[in-house]
Amino acid sequence: MRVWLLLSVAAVLARPGAALAEDPPDETVEIPVDIGDEAGGFSVGSYGRVGIGTDLRGGTPEPVSVVGHGTRIVEPSYLELDLYYDQPALEHIDVRTVATVAFMDELAHFSGDFEPTIALRNLYAEAVIKRAVGLWVGSRMYRGDDIYLLDFWPLDDYNTVGGGGWWKDGPWDVRAHIGANRLRDPFQFQEIEVPDPEFGSTTIEQLDRQRFVATATPSYVGQWFKVKLHFDIQALDDGELRRDDNSIELLADDFGFTAGGQVGVWSFGPPGSFANVFVKYARGLSAFDELDVPEGLDVDKRSYPGATELLLGFAGNYEFPHGGIQAGGYSRRFIDADPNLEDRDDGWEHIIDLRPQGYLFDGALQGALDISYQKRYPRGVSPTLGRLVNPSIFQIAPMVMFSPRGAGAFTRPHLRLSFSSARLNNGARDLFATADPRGDHRWVYFLGLQAEWWFNSTTYP
Repeated sequence: MRVWLLLSVAAVLARPGAALAEDPPDETVEIPVDIGDEAGGFSVGSYGRVGIGTDLRGGTPEPVSVVGHGTRIVEPSYLELDLYYDQPALEHIDVRTVATVAFMDELAHFSGDFEPTIALRNLYAEAVIKRAVGLWVGSRMYRGDDIYLLDFWPLDDYNTVGGGGWWKDGPWDVRAHIGANRLRDPFQFQEIEVPDPEFGSTTIEQLDRQRFVATATPSYVGQWFKVKLHFDIQALDDGELRRDDNSIELLADDFGFTAGGQVGVWSFGPPGSFANVFVKYARGLSAFDELDVPEGLDVDKRSYPGATELLLGFAGNYEFPHGGIQAGGYSRRFIDADPNLEDRDDGWEHIIDLRPQGYLFDGALQGALDISYQKRYPRGVSPTLGRLVNPSIFQIAPMVMFSPRGAGAFTRPHLRLSFSSARLNNGARDLFATADPRGDHRWVYFLGLQAEWWFNSTTYP
C-alpha cells in the first residue's frame, strides 16, 4: 500500500495543472459538494502539522488541559493525504472516489521506530446527480464546522463505515447517513480459543457487536447566515463476554440520541469574518465519542438513559485591515450513568480562547497573542486533598508567523515561532498521580517551531 501511495502522490504532483486551492475553505460555508470537471482525473490535498520544541526544563513539551478539548498550542505531528479521482459518468452524473491516508503518533526522531501508525480516515465513492443529489458509500470523516482554536467539532463529528446522501435545492441542504463501527475492545469484540475435534484448538469470535449511528442534518444557507439542525440515533446490541474463569458476563444493549443546532453569520465585516454558535444535547451512547468505550454505566451496564451531555459552543473571527481576532470556547455539562452522585467525572467544564493578531508586509509576517482560560467544576471531592477542588489553567502564548500566502486568520501554510506559559492551580496539579513530577510545577512552558498547512482538504478547517 505504501508503494501505491507514494506513486500516486508523485503522479499527481507531476501532473500539469495540479495547483493548490486559491483559498482555504471558509468556516462559515460548508465545503462545496459540486465535484468533478470535464477533464476529471487525479488531484491531491493535504492537512498537516509538525513541530519541535522544549518545555524549558530539558524535556519534551506536552499540552496541559483540565477540559476535554483544550487549546491547540502544543500538538503532536499529524499528516493527512487526500487522494481524489474525478470522472464524468452518465449524463449529468459525476463520480468521485476519495482516499485519505493519515500518519499519526510521534516522529521516529523521538522513538527510533520508523514504522508509523497509518489509518485510512476516508475511503469512499460518491456520485453526484445534476449537482443536486449525492450518494456515497464507504469510510468517512463526517463533519460540520469546527472551533479552530480548540481543534474541536462541537456538533457533528463522526467516524463510521456506512453510506449516506444529500439533497440541495437553492438555500436548502439536507444530509443523512447511517454507519457503524466496532472497537477491538472487550466492550464490543472478543476472540477466544476453544477445543477443535480435528485441529486440537481454534479461535472463534465470542463477542461481536457493532455500534450503529444514524444522522440527519437539514440546514438553510442564506446570503449572510446559516441555520442548521442536527440529530443522531445510536444503538448497540447485547452480547456475551467470556471471563477468564470461563463464566459468562451478559452485556446489555444500549441506546442514545443527539439533538442540536447551529446558527452562523458572516458578511458583517471584511472577507473572512464570521461567527458560529452551537448547542447540543445528547443522552446515552451519544454522550460519548463513538470511538470511545462508555464509562460510568448504570447497574445494568447501560449508558441510557442516565448519561447526558449539554454543550454550548461558539467560534468566530473578525478581520481588520491590518489584523484580526479569533475566538472560540464552550461550556459543557456531563453526567455519567452510574448511581454515584458525587462522581468526579460529572460536572461542568468551560474554556474560552482569544487570539488577536496583526499583519505586516501584506500579511507575510504575522504576530499573535493567544490567551485562554479553562476550568472544571467536578461534583466529587479530590481523593488526595479530601475536599472539592476546581482545576483551572490560565495560558498566554505569543507567536510569530511567516505566512507565504499573505494575510488572513485561515491562510496557510504557516511557519511559527511560539512560546506559551500556562499556570496550573492546585486543583489542576492535583490531577497528576502522586509520584508524577509534573504535579510539582505550577508553571508549564513551551518554546518551539511549528508548521501547519492545508490545501484541497476534505476535512479542514
